[in-house]
Order: sequence, then structure tokens, then C-alpha cells
Amino acid sequence: MTEQARIPAFCTQCRSRCGCVATVEDGKLLGIDPLPNHPSGAKLCPKGKAAPELVYHPDRLTRPLRRTSPKGAKTPTWEPITWDEALDEIAGHMGRIRDEHGPEQVAFSVTTPSGTHISDSISWIERFIRAYGSPNTIYGTEICNWHKDIASRFTYGTDIGTPDFAHTDCVLLWGHNPAATWLARSTEIQKAIRKGAKLVVIDPRPTLFARRADCWLRVRPGTDQAVALGLLHLMLESGRFDQAFARTWTNAAFLVHPETDHLLRESDLAPGGSPDILLAASSAGGAPLRYDAKEGRWLDAPGNSALFGSHAIEASAGTLHCRTALQALTDAAADYPPEQVAEIAGISEEDLHKAADILFESPTLAYYAWNGVGQSLTATQTDRAISTLYGLTGNYGRKGGNVPGGAAKFNDIAGHDLLSDSQKAKALGLTERPLGPSRQGWVTARDVYRAITDGTPYPVRMLFSFGGNPLASQPDTARAKDAFGKLDFHVHTDFFLNESAKHADIVLPVATSWEREGFRNGFDASLEGMRKIQLRPAVIEPVGEAKSDTDIVLELSRRLGLSDVMFDCDADKGHAHILVPSGLDLNALRAAPEGVTLDTEVATETHLANGFPTPSKRLEIYSEQMLEHGYAPVPSLDAEELPKEEDSLFPLRLGSAKTVVYCHSQHRNIPSLRRLQPDPILEMAPATAEARGIADHDWVEISTKAGKFIARAKLGKDLAPGAVFAQHGWAVSDSTDTPNTEGNALAANMNAAIPTEKCDPVSGSIPLRCSWCEVRKV
Repeated sequence: MTEQARIPAFCTQCRSRCGCVATVEDGKLLGIDPLPNHPSGAKLCPKGKAAPELVYHPDRLTRPLRRTSPKGAKTPTWEPITWDEALDEIAGHMGRIRDEHGPEQVAFSVTTPSGTHISDSISWIERFIRAYGSPNTIYGTEICNWHKDIASRFTYGTDIGTPDFAHTDCVLLWGHNPAATWLARSTEIQKAIRKGAKLVVIDPRPTLFARRADCWLRVRPGTDQAVALGLLHLMLESGRFDQAFARTWTNAAFLVHPETDHLLRESDLAPGGSPDILLAASSAGGAPLRYDAKEGRWLDAPGNSALFGSHAIEASAGTLHCRTALQALTDAAADYPPEQVAEIAGISEEDLHKAADILFESPTLAYYAWNGVGQSLTATQTDRAISTLYGLTGNYGRKGGNVPGGAAKFNDIAGHDLLSDSQKAKALGLTERPLGPSRQGWVTARDVYRAITDGTPYPVRMLFSFGGNPLASQPDTARAKDAFGKLDFHVHTDFFLNESAKHADIVLPVATSWEREGFRNGFDASLEGMRKIQLRPAVIEPVGEAKSDTDIVLELSRRLGLSDVMFDCDADKGHAHILVPSGLDLNALRAAPEGVTLDTEVATETHLANGFPTPSKRLEIYSEQMLEHGYAPVPSLDAEELPKEEDSLFPLRLGSAKTVVYCHSQHRNIPSLRRLQPDPILEMAPATAEARGIADHDWVEISTKAGKFIARAKLGKDLAPGAVFAQHGWAVSDSTDTPNTEGNALAANMNAAIPTEKCDPVSGSIPLRCSWCEVRKV
């Protein structure tokens, strides 16, 4: 009888990274089960349980392929080639373009590490791209993580942090539905609720947590910033915020120069004054209080600084009437009293007050916000409004709040230091959005398409895609196909020949996470999980000739002469380098596949010793970084920026939502998952459907001014009135009863109908969650 092996591991199928145990027999993966003693191992979702179906799917790519049909052929044809042939040809094109035109003319497309197996290799891929010299990676971050991870730094200096749900008195979920997207995080929230934590949910859909919430604000899609400003108005009007924290640890009390809008400095008052000394008004009158921004410390006791109002400050050139930074925020929020927010967002004044009471009166508060607020034309300032609101509660960094950082230090091998300043400056879109993702070399698909087709601001000649599928995950599909057809060379790595891969010249078969090692320095569903460090082994051999993304970039690095900056193209050397500051040993970690738990914990209130990692070393209510680049320094909102019905032909707000069954454009070819949800759906309120003669499960066509797509109607009560919600990631439905026109199956890809002529001016985000549409029965 063959003995089964049970190997501790973790799943990378989505953001949850659930701890699990893999069962293997005769070298074959039979299944995975929960690993309850793992900090994220209590449960598994359907995607994780379907792991064997993914690994052994009959359509898996198992050999490198080279295109034999012309570009644009309706049905591409391929020939198998060896790995050496494929890698030599790819490296040849990359080397030629680098030497003749510059590495910026090779763009990369990288799928999300939050929802795919690429999380095992993402640091290696990013290091390879930067070592090669390209500042152009399509990452999709502007419609995903950038706002919570990078825009939050305009306020906190760090990312959103890990919510300490285990010790909090109140949970706030804003545009985030972990029940569908982050099972381990969902489990932590349910534990908090059982221990008595209050729950506030801001979401247009009746999610699992919305139904369980003490207060649910059912906002209209795209109006979140108005709600955040409305809550700020109630907070500041009532004084229900941590005023001691605001005075000492934020820049709320700093004065704003009435002419320049910069923070007032000692050098503004008289010649010889220091530009590093920022000034605050004293509530007792007299000379302004001084703060040394360079040293990050108050020179005068801040306890009696004035948080509000306008103050006359004497300067050598005359009197300056300066308001405080917090007064500037107060003035911006004053335009959004409860009655105005109710009208804009479709929520009641009573519910807004109720949410404020819970949030502002809870001793501790932990929150999370993600895609729901990150996919709009005001995404960056919406995040700023939420971050500022949260920052004034004084909970950031505290036990029971959101805590940044990990339980130990680790080296980052992503290679941010490898790109020269001159190459960074060539990032596509950086001129238009100088504070946006292009600063990190993460560019939008739209900017890459423009460079390919128009040569603006310079040509992009080659695209190298690591698992991305922009035809299913990004709008502008027609322009994407046009651009793909004009590339000199196109490479795609993946498990399957998806719609985007069909346009490539060479396709490479990639190993799943079960067929390669994977390293995690913390599992951020909880602070306790951040103590777990795990080097997951390959539990089976790769299927066919598949290779890991790490092996692919190391082989290419060797051919491109990059070994010296790629740890001699030795993955173990790179992993060992990551571990150096932590004191962990790679061999010891490999000998413990279940992972090790650090003795240390994630430190709280680190600002008490070091301040915040912002330019002023204070949590920044007022952002001079934003001001210097032409953006509002406080999260103000012009009503003209709110989503408006541009055409009476499209009276419904179109949002989108995720499902636990699929992740982005993946998994629809997995039989067990497709049985759970065979078709794309459009959630509709019964009244909205009845007015259009639509019944539950009818096929419907959703049209916008940009295009159209189809889905099945799913009627559900308690949806925000006048709003419908689709799912992205579908291509063409293959159900037997898919409607068609003149024999042609109708497209199910909602992104083909999303307008992109306007975007968030900072990040480039587009309105995937807040467009306008009409729906009719097919």
C-alpha cells in the first residue's frame, strides 16, 4: 500500500495565504486541508480546495511554445521549442533593444501577488526588471493596492498597517469584503465580533459583514469621499478626536502661510529664520510655538497649541493671518454636513450620526479599506480623507488599532535601488502623475498601449508579461489588441494560454506554487500571524517542463549579464540575504516546512521613539507633498468630481464586486468552481429589474457609453438603489444557453464597457466601481 505524505504548506491562490497541509501520494497532489495551528489556517475556500484540478488541468501549458501563425491570426498556431531555444531568443531580443534603444523600451506586465501564485516570485521578478533597467511595469496597482499601501504614506508615512482585530473595540470595513477575498482576515473579524467588538461597514452591497454590522452605511458607488468628509465634519465639529495626540504627533496645529499655502516657517517671519522650524499658534497667546522638522521634535511644549482658528502672526513684512492645518481640514469638511452627505451618498443622516457615534466613542478602532474606494476618479483623495479621519482618532500604531511593520526586520530584494534616477524619470505617465505609481515604476496599461501605438513619449517595442491578462483585467481591450499587434516581440508566462497569451510570440509554461518553493515573512491577517515565517517546499515535481518564475528570471539574468546583481543567479543566496537582519537561518527554515514563530512581536507606538516616517516626522493632516505637486493638501472634494449621470440613456450606477469562487480573471476553467458559479452575474435590486421586465436569472445586456457586455440577473434586496453590480474577469461565457447575436457569442467582459477618458489625477485609477449604465433583457 502506498504511503501518503502530508506536507505543511500555505496556499497562494488569493490574498489570504491560508496555512494548509498538502496530501501527496506517488508524487501526485491529492488535495489540501486546513492547518488549524497556522495563524491563517483555520479554513480553506473553494479555490484552495480545487488545487489538484488546477495542477492537473488538461489545458496546462507544459512546454515552451513559439508562434507559427502571423500576428492577428484569429486562431494562433504554435510549435513546441526547448527552454534553451526560448530563453536564448528572449534574451537576444531584450539585449538588442537595451543596447540599441534603451531598456525603457521593453515594458513588463506582472500579475497581482495578492491573488496569484506569483507571490512566491514577485520580489525576484521586480529585481530582474529593475536590474535590466526598465521603469515600465504594468502592475494594475492603480486599481488595487496603491492607495492603501502608498497613498496612505502621504498621511502616515507607512502603509495602512495590519489591523489588530484581536484587541480592538471596533472594526471598520470600508469598501472591503474579506468574506469573499480574504478568508483568514474574515475569520479574525468574526473572532473580534464574538468578543464584543462593534462593527461598522461602508459598502453599497449587503455583504456578509454588512448584514451583521452595528451600523451599515449603504453608500452609492463612487461617493465614499463625501462620506469620509461628512464623518470628519461631525468629528471636528464635536471635538470627538484624540486632541492630545493631534497636538503632539500630527501637524494639525501647524500654521498655514496665507499666501503660499505652505506651512509657516520661522524663515517666513524674518531674515535669518530657519526653514526647518515650523510654527504653531499658542492658545494662550504670545509668540508662536516652534517645532524642529529636521530633528522631529517640539522646541516648545505643544500642549497649549491651538488646533483651530485663524491667528495673527507678526512678521517683518507685516501681520500674517494664518489658519491652522486642522482648520484648513475643518473648512474643507464643512461643505459636507449630514444633509449634504445624505443627498450625495444616499444614506440617512441618522445612520451617518450613528456611525460617527460608534467610531468616535470606541476606545480602540481598527479598519481596512481596499478596492471599493480605490477604483474611482477621486481614489487618492478618498484614501487621504479616510486616513486623516482615522489618524485623528489616535489609533494608528496603537494596540487595537492598525499597526505598521513586521515582527522582525528583513532585507527587501525587489531592487528599488537598482534603477538610476535617469531611468526612473522615464517611467510612462510620470509627467502627468508625478506622485503616482510611476514613481515606483508601476505604469498603467493605457500608457503602455499609447507608447506602443503612437510612440509617445517614446516607443515601447517589447512586452514581457508574467501572468498578466490585461484583455480580461483591464479596459481598453480594442486598443490593447491593436498594441499587441504592433510589438516587435511579445513574451507571456502562464499556466494556460489565456486571451492575452494568444497574442504573444513565445509562451512559457510556469510552475504552480505547489511545484516550487515559496517564502513568506509574515501572514498579515493578524499581528500574531506576522510572527510566522515560512519557507514552503515544493510538494510535487513540476508538471511537464514547467519552471517557476524565479527560475525563469534567473536564467534570463545569466544570459543578460546580470548575475552580479541577481545573487549569482542563486535563489538560495537571495533568500539568505532576505533573512540576514532577522537572524534566521535558511537551512533551519527549510528544515521546518511548517514555519517558525518569532520570539518578537510587531512593535506598537513606534512613533513615540522615532516619530512618523513623513517629511515632518508627524502624521500629516496637511500634506505639503501633495501641495508641491499641485494637489489639495487636505482631502477636499469638489462636487464636480463626484460621479454624475452624463446621459439619460445610462441612468444606473455600475459597480463591480468579487466572489469567493474566482480571483480576478482566473479559475473559470476549473470544473468544480464553474459548477458553483457557471455564469457572470449582475446583481440588481428587484425594483430595478421589475421596471425593465427582468426576472431573476435572465440574461441581460449592460451598456455604457464605452461598450456593452452580458451577464445573468441576480436579484437581491438591500442593494443601494439605482445601482447594479457586475463581476470583472469574464471573457466570453461558454454556457450552453449563452445568448448570441447572428451566431456570435456576446462578450461577458465588463471591462470592455468601462470608460477611461478620465482618471484619478494622482494615481491614474479609473471608475471600475462607479460608472453609468443601462440594463435590458436579452
